Amino acid sequence: MSEQQAPAGWTRYQMKSKMGAGRDYHVFDTASGVEKYMIDGHVGTRPKAEVKDADGNDIYQVRGNLLGIPKHVTISTAAGDEVATLKAKAFSPIKTHMHLEAVSGESWDIEGELLEKDYTITADGKPVVNISQKWVTVRDSYSLDILDGIDPALALAVMWSIDRWVEHD
Repeated sequence: MSEQQAPAGWTRYQMKSKMGAGRDYHVFDTASGVEKYMIDGHVGTRPKAEVKDADGNDIYQVRGNLLGIPKHVTISTAAGDEVATLKAKAFSPIKTHMHLEAVSGESWDIEGELLEKDYTITADGKPVVNISQKWVTVRDSYSLDILDGIDPALALAVMWSIDRWVEHD
């Protein structure tokens, strides 16, 4: 994937971690270089974060249970209305499989290479988000190509959840 251009009909975001224990990220639109989102992660036994817009307004709340089987995360609006539930299948040392069920009825399947930290999110069998991690960086950095029409903030909430699961496994 090129660092500068997303495929036609897609938008590329760069997700860069801040130093600290909370798994915070700044998210930039790579075409403009402008920060579009921020993920405010919190330290604790249960993973949680807020996905915020560039002005600092909460868009989504992410709350999870990594110790349960299956692992699951609930994504809600800032007002607390549930939007989606993300569940991980049993741990595999090679591939990660997750499934998102939205309240709207939409369904996403997430599959990735745990060691390479590359993931593809599909809806109805078609890719809607491609994620890859940069390996040679001081701080964690991910590139996300998001199909136009897909909610970037929701994709970021899912990406933060994947990142937390990988860190716990």
